[in-house]
Amino acid sequence: MKKNNMVIILSLLSLIGTFIIYNRLPEQVPMHWNMRGEVDRYDPKYMVLIIGALPLALAVLKKVLPHIDPRRDNYKKHGPAYSKIIFFTTLFLILINWTVIAISLGANLNIDLIVPVGIGVLFIIMGNYMPQFRHNYFVGIKTPWALADEDNWKKTHYIGGYVFMIDGLLFIISGLIRSETAITVLLILMFISIGYLYVYSYLLYAKSQKSK
Repeated sequence: MKKNNMVIILSLLSLIGTFIIYNRLPEQVPMHWNMRGEVDRYDPKYMVLIIGALPLALAVLKKVLPHIDPRRDNYKKHGPAYSKIIFFTTLFLILINWTVIAISLGANLNIDLIVPVGIGVLFIIMGNYMPQFRHNYFVGIKTPWALADEDNWKKTHYIGGYVFMIDGLLFIISGLIRSETAITVLLILMFISIGYLYVYSYLLYAKSQKSK
């Protein structure tokens, strides 16, 4: 309960701050960077308001999902893990919003360091709590075979926790190295890790079918 209140308070404070500083922003704000950390797309400044509203939208979603999920009872079992992941995701979104604002106002920040390191830390946190997630339709590694079988779900998420933490470390390393090659290798390894989880989940399913 306390974490949910904290998410709402932080989200509101960040959004209010965004509105206060909005008129000081240039009409076009940087919104996308290439692999060299150079701005390659500008958008109208109202995009900052949209990004600023995302944490609050996430807080609302956190409250809604347990009520519309057919497996809503499982949210009581993984409630603490669910709340913590939402909390840290909210912090990451707020970080991104204020990084964009700061750069728009002339601050010399390395977005190509902040984003991958931030994502990396978030992935490590998610990986740590991943095995605690119980069977549901909205949060977690939702392969068809994991959704169809609770034992498959548990084993897939146990392995998935390690995969997410490894991916998180790779994100942090790529951010520290800050080279196009490192980012390219990271993306390839990310696709491989996603594929691995799907293959692993399917093999569990195939094994269970043979034993019947």
